[in-house]
Amino acid sequence: MFNKKLKLLSVFTRSEFALCSGLILCALTSMLTGCISDNSKALPELNDLQMSLTPLVRGTANTATTFEQHIKNGLYLRSVHNNNDVDGMLESAVVADQVSAGDAGFSQIFSQTNVQQQGVAEGDRVKYDGEHMFIANNQYDFQMLENSTSKVQSSVRVMQRASNGDVSEAANISLNLPSANINSLYLNNNTLVVVSDVYQEQAANMNGSYIAADTIMPSKTKFNVSLVNVSEPKNSTMIGSLTFDGLVVDSRRVGDTLYVISRYSPVVDDLYYAESEDEKWANYRRIMDTNISELLPKYRDQDGIERALVTAENCYLPENATDKDGFDAMVTLTAININNPQQLSSVCVNSDVQGIYATASSVYLYSTNYVSQFLFDSQAEQTSEEKSVIHKFTLDGRAIDYVASGTLSGRFDWHMSNLRFSEHNGDLRVITTEGNRFSGYQHKLNILRQNHKTLTLIAQLPNASNPKPIGKVNNDGIVFEDIKSVRFFGDLAYVVTFLTTDPLYVLDLSDSMNPLIRGELEVPGYSSYLHPVSPTLLLGIGQNVGLGIFDINNGQALPAEDFPLVQGAKVTLFDVSDLSAPKEIRSLVFEGAYTPVEYNYHAFTSLATEDGSYRIAIPFERWLTTSYVQEGGGIVYEWNQENFLGLFELSNITQGDSSAELNYLGRVDAIEIEEPFNHASAWDDRAILHDDDVYYIHGMQVWKSLWHNPEQVVGPF
Repeated sequence: MFNKKLKLLSVFTRSEFALCSGLILCALTSMLTGCISDNSKALPELNDLQMSLTPLVRGTANTATTFEQHIKNGLYLRSVHNNNDVDGMLESAVVADQVSAGDAGFSQIFSQTNVQQQGVAEGDRVKYDGEHMFIANNQYDFQMLENSTSKVQSSVRVMQRASNGDVSEAANISLNLPSANINSLYLNNNTLVVVSDVYQEQAANMNGSYIAADTIMPSKTKFNVSLVNVSEPKNSTMIGSLTFDGLVVDSRRVGDTLYVISRYSPVVDDLYYAESEDEKWANYRRIMDTNISELLPKYRDQDGIERALVTAENCYLPENATDKDGFDAMVTLTAININNPQQLSSVCVNSDVQGIYATASSVYLYSTNYVSQFLFDSQAEQTSEEKSVIHKFTLDGRAIDYVASGTLSGRFDWHMSNLRFSEHNGDLRVITTEGNRFSGYQHKLNILRQNHKTLTLIAQLPNASNPKPIGKVNNDGIVFEDIKSVRFFGDLAYVVTFLTTDPLYVLDLSDSMNPLIRGELEVPGYSSYLHPVSPTLLLGIGQNVGLGIFDINNGQALPAEDFPLVQGAKVTLFDVSDLSAPKEIRSLVFEGAYTPVEYNYHAFTSLATEDGSYRIAIPFERWLTTSYVQEGGGIVYEWNQENFLGLFELSNITQGDSSAELNYLGRVDAIEIEEPFNHASAWDDRAILHDDDVYYIHGMQVWKSLWHNPEQVVGPF
């Protein structure tokens, strides 16, 4: 038997997991703490715990309820929900698909982190300033301890590039965070910004929270932002170190300001697994008697001084919230002055957020409310309703202002979902999806325009004038192709759907009130990431499923009738100069391989050169098998991991038509000198291009090569 007392953390779950119907019988007739007699033990009658889809108001401005009551109602609802379905709640929780964040733009001399929006930096595990490479070093030291925890020693390895292109280790910057994992790095002039998840000897669970060793329920989460002066990496100094309550959702940098979006779930001690009415009442009183300041996230500076991150006055809650509603988690948007980290400001939203899309002047927080039922007899999921909400905040340094919200039918999915968003000429364009592969999909382009506090839908595609669906249809007119990738570029949007082949759709958004499908192209496989090279050229990276076009191993074309199926990572150059008839210029297939670019566009590296060519570096991984006959008979099979960096060059790209060429120059192999078996995954592989020097970062090691002679590899360093 376990002790019925526990630390209870409210956790984020999908709203379809409704509360048990026999929850509560009595109406809530008074406000918060001390107003209900302990003798009455009248439990409040509250609405089900669910994410709201309405605009936001400050908690002190809502006459129907307050932020304090809303958060406390949510905590109580979660405590009862935990009692009813603890295991199901934990297993079903959704973790936001984070796209790691870095620095925008590129130089003609060296490459920088690939980003979605120019002028908005995104964090990544590798940063480069033209002389120093900063590489996040997360060394997991798994120890068989009584509490089964793992300790992580985090630091940043600094490699220095000499004038002749050689590299050597210049420093190893310790963050003094013994149990942390680096989430992302930023470079701002001579300041290195390190965002880390702090585990505090806790084990991760599926919902993104962490379970402490002494309790069966999740406990508090923390993250750290460290700012280091790296003007002289060997003599680096800590400018500031801030540790926050919560879990990082995502982050961005605009100028000298770092914006961190985090999720926080308050913890209330001494709650019970409430089975009886008396235990439920005890939980309710314990929550209502808790001072609101104990339920809000805090942060601590490097001297250990603790301060409130937000107050109830600068927290928002749903506009339609009543005293019978509640939500037990909050999302904070924090602006930190990189030059003076003590200058920070935050706002919070008493709701949930799946992800973010940011421009230089605004950030959009978005999330989806799923209501689903499962048909176990057919092993199919029948989705009854999917509604999404978008909240817009304007950014001006440390000033963060909520301005508007909008709702849409459908979801944004989890695969690099921020790429489904684009702000253009003041309008927000976003692509949503409804349905599933059993009942069919409905993919829609939505254009929203701000009207006071509302993001109003002004146009959609398909529509009455342009009814053609996005995605191929069967004989019954049902779309069975899901979206694999989306990319906006000016007045255009590119969408790839997939079932057995890859339809590339070109959407014309030049008339915001009348968007239409301008053209489409059907090729084998699909693109998981789309990269506009120019207004007329588009690069796709994904997987090939269908006819082999080019054997990357032998460097020659393959007859389709002889090799009907070559599966593997695929790089394709499209000509989109004629919007009505996009063309495939060339596809290169790496049999049996995958590239992390398919899941994280920061792994994609490019550099435009002065001669007009466009250089690209993409990491790949695949597993090869070898066999031999052992003594006495019997065949032994060995699996070997192969990691390499593929180099590609686009030429004639100024022509704007099919005269552009995609050429494969060769590969840089990550070969260990002493240990042939490489345990590091390609997931975090990165590359740096500097003039004709190529640097391949795999694990914590660096290999160097030359652009025109990639087989000449030096390293690892």
